[in-house]
Amino acid sequence: MKWSDEFSTGVGHLDQQHRMLFQMVTDYREALDEARGERVYDDFLRSLDAYVRVHFGSEEACMVSYACPAAEANAAAHARFVATLTWFRERHRAVGFNRDDARNLVDTLDRWLVDHICRLDVRLRPFAEGKPLQSK
Repeated sequence: MKWSDEFSTGVGHLDQQHRMLFQMVTDYREALDEARGERVYDDFLRSLDAYVRVHFGSEEACMVSYACPAAEANAAAHARFVATLTWFRERHRAVGFNRDDARNLVDTLDRWLVDHICRLDVRLRPFAEGKPLQSK
């Protein structure tokens, strides 16, 4: 899946982080398709973990600051995603690289991009566009 401006939240740093996630998924899918998936899977999982720790907190704070009505649903979706990512990381620790798991993770991320960013995160846009971030 490719980034499009229609996925914009209206908050520049969040949109840049989303672009980064789109690129991470694309790059890992290519690695899988080119038989390099096993070599980089552990790094991919660690990168995703670091991404969610930084990005989710920032995005949740923005939604609260802009009084976006989707803030609570967004935080709950983030918690579910963290649980999913934790499952993939624990599975990798227990059994090592499994190509089906890696492919399932990429497919899960594709669904996340559609279901979360493209449907939920964009609900921030009308509250954020053209307005400075408020601190609480």
